[in-house]
Amino acid sequence: MPQAISRANDMMAIGSMEPERYRTHYKHNVVGCTHSLLRTADIGPWQLDPNARKKQLHLSKDLWTVRLLSSTFDNQVPNAGRNRARRGFYSNPQVAGRSTDQALLEQHGFLVKWQIDSQSSEVELELIHTLSPWRYGYREHVDLRMPLVTDETDLSNLKFTPADDDDLDGLGLIDSKGQCQRGVVDGRSASS
Repeated sequence: MPQAISRANDMMAIGSMEPERYRTHYKHNVVGCTHSLLRTADIGPWQLDPNARKKQLHLSKDLWTVRLLSSTFDNQVPNAGRNRARRGFYSNPQVAGRSTDQALLEQHGFLVKWQIDSQSSEVELELIHTLSPWRYGYREHVDLRMPLVTDETDLSNLKFTPADDDDLDGLGLIDSKGQCQRGVVDGRSASS
């Protein structure tokens, strides 16, 4: 994505447009450049949807589908809106709290929210698993949110935390009672 951002910056400069002022246009340029670069890149077993439009990139592999979406202006996960296909994509079986060998054998739609850090200009990626659509302004219905590392330095700094350790709060999977979260229903958190 850094190469796509560089290309998008060049495109904005040609048009004498500041990315901060023309945010939506800039994000469309970043996604367009990323899509163009991914079409010719080796992305392994993943398939790129050549027809994805707007600020979206769609990738799929077997039972999993990933949509890369830019964060909202207030750094929130974009909601599904009224589009039926997108609402369907946001409806997934629960992953958190289930046995690992069973949880990922079903079809799942994942979101990868991206944003550019305004201070470092680094791309920040976050993996999100939604359970159901939510209304704009309400709490997101998700059971998994985690940052994705962007390089091997970040990867080498990751630490494994055994399941019997209480330090899982940082992943947002453990509620205040120490139980694994199941997501949100009608604005309320549901625990197992």
